[in-house]
Amino acid sequence: MGSGGSTGKEAGPLKTLLRQQTQTALEHREFPFFTLTSFPPGFLVHVGGVVSARSVKLLDRIHNPDEPETRDAWWEEIRQEIKSHAKALGCHAVVGYSESTSICEEVCILSASGTAAILNPRYMREGCLEIGITDHRFEDPSPPSCGFCHIPYDELNMPFPAQLTYCYHCRRQKVPDVLFTTIDLPQEAAVTGKGCLIQARLCRLKKKAQGEVNATAISNLLPFMEYELHTQLMNKLKLRSMNALFGLHIQISVGENMLLGLATATGVYLSALPAPGGFQIAGKTSGDLSNEHHILTIQKRINDTIAKNKELYQINPPELIEEVVGSPIPESRQRSRLFRSHSESSDELSELDLSHGKKDAFVLEIDDTDAVEDIHSLLTDAPTPTGFYSCNTEIMPGIYNWTSGVQMFTSVRVFRLSNANLTNQGLNKIFTDLCENLLKSFYFKLRSMIPCCLCNLNFTVAVPEEELIQVAVTAVAMTFDKDQTQEKPADKPITKGCGETEEQLQFPLELCADSSSANIQQSSKSSGLPESNIVSSRAASVDYGSFADRCSTWLELLRLKAHTIRRGSVKTSRRTQSLAHSVSSLERSSPLPEGRSRSLRSNRSFGGSSVAVVKMTPLSFLPGTRIIKYLGIINMFFIRETTSLREEGGVSGFLHSFIAEVFSMVRAHVAALGGNALVSYSMKECMLMENPNKNQAQCLINVSGDAVICVRETDQEPVSSTTNVGQTCTSGTDGAT
Repeated sequence: MGSGGSTGKEAGPLKTLLRQQTQTALEHREFPFFTLTSFPPGFLVHVGGVVSARSVKLLDRIHNPDEPETRDAWWEEIRQEIKSHAKALGCHAVVGYSESTSICEEVCILSASGTAAILNPRYMREGCLEIGITDHRFEDPSPPSCGFCHIPYDELNMPFPAQLTYCYHCRRQKVPDVLFTTIDLPQEAAVTGKGCLIQARLCRLKKKAQGEVNATAISNLLPFMEYELHTQLMNKLKLRSMNALFGLHIQISVGENMLLGLATATGVYLSALPAPGGFQIAGKTSGDLSNEHHILTIQKRINDTIAKNKELYQINPPELIEEVVGSPIPESRQRSRLFRSHSESSDELSELDLSHGKKDAFVLEIDDTDAVEDIHSLLTDAPTPTGFYSCNTEIMPGIYNWTSGVQMFTSVRVFRLSNANLTNQGLNKIFTDLCENLLKSFYFKLRSMIPCCLCNLNFTVAVPEEELIQVAVTAVAMTFDKDQTQEKPADKPITKGCGETEEQLQFPLELCADSSSANIQQSSKSSGLPESNIVSSRAASVDYGSFADRCSTWLELLRLKAHTIRRGSVKTSRRTQSLAHSVSSLERSSPLPEGRSRSLRSNRSFGGSSVAVVKMTPLSFLPGTRIIKYLGIINMFFIRETTSLREEGGVSGFLHSFIAEVFSMVRAHVAALGGNALVSYSMKECMLMENPNKNQAQCLINVSGDAVICVRETDQEPVSSTTNVGQTCTSGTDGAT
């Protein structure tokens, strides 16, 4: 196994022996896979790249559906293939591993992916994490900021053709020119500028079929879909002048007459990797002046876009003389051709080299509609508005001064295809516009939080019915201080949780009055009472009945408003006016400062009392807080059915109210456990089925997360109801039918 040559002179034999022992120990395990995506500094020695496997199966071939043997055998094949891919890259483990399925009728697509890696032997020994146990003989002399970028495979027997260069950070080991991973960016990584969301979208039509014929058609489409998604990712990565992808998630969803592919990742410029090359647009036929003018126009647009992206993401790497080593690429292959019309030819396949990254290495040849589609997908991504950043990882690379402003949101959009004669290009445009419009709606609704970053963007696509495309998105908007310097802190990483003593867990979730709380604080200042007495006084004045009253009042107000809207009446009932007056009075009594959006309020009050709302976030932490206790996992399924779809506002109104109820029930469950926050929230399933002719709809939602108790970093008590950390979650549900 090649380790990139990163061994010291004295500890070389010992370290080699220890690595061999670590590899042997991991190989003795059936599957050395880690589903974690973030690790302590130094845990990852080398990262090889993404490994993935897919398989198409027929569910009717399972003779006994109640027994899991057949399904276990299918997953065994997938995992063995992943393990063999990692071994081919010279790695003994897979990190950021995930498995998924997509089912339509009797056809099932099994997918698995992860990142091949070599792990630090020091972490794999028993007792290695105990305080005080350090063995410097096994320390890697490579700098931690670039060590994981060094290739783990032998440069003389590379598993694929690649262009290698010496590391731009340490100038000692070899690195590839591009790196794809499914994990979050390591804390110790050296990054230039900021990251950004990169997304590849693809739709492919297929004929309706049954059984084995359908499975064969899907199997034939999958390799080309993955290739085209990879091509889009590479092109968009270079268009943004970046050289690495983190948090890569590729989803393939199957329907009766189409396949959807969505690849989402966060692009980053790693300082250790070489700068990416540009693009050169070329036409297949020369001499046509109009065609040459069109090509020059496209070339200028691409060059201008690259320059704007460099300025937007602050990518200004130092100029270094590049030393090319490793597997040389013949002169005839110095410019790789990236056009799909000839990709099926065996003669042309030998010329493809997706890893090459020299100047003007990518030649996009415009020769047919597929090549034009490549250019269109490259240039039609709407630019991110000023003040916004987006990523699908927990933390945006390049931003470190986060504030306590957090807003989680979930949005579901359903699109019904009306044209029966759609082509692949037309379907691609519809799917791309659907995803782009979702992102634009987020930017518009969250414009009051500027500057902010949309983190942990999780897209889920599905084809619930023949003419429906469904996209569900869950993310969190986090604010940061643009005035502070954007430099990586040396000693203070983001706190994701820590252990505390039992004495600090004595304060339950509190429901207290604003006025009494303020009076207690004022009296404590004047009388000098200790803080423990203040907490006891607040706990004694809890009004648990106000929470149920508030919920019932809000639900009644929503029903009355919906009834008024359905009738089309301009008049408002006396009951609605009184409820609205109560709501407006409570809004005016909000403790939040002026200028903060109403959607960001972390508490609601009713009848003069304030209720601490359970914070919800898809992140594993809340900025500015410490997790002092984990109360267990929350995994809940909800099913809702309606026979009055039009009266409830159509699919949009039905989904919006259902998701809002799901949030309320999840919060109530966390509060019942004594928690004040739910972290690592995810909507694993959102299955919608509708029948407009019968005015019916059904929806299944599965959500999960970790119930926790968190405190502010400066306090020892749970987060109070007047903080601005992790505001209430809102549901932005859109339906297009």
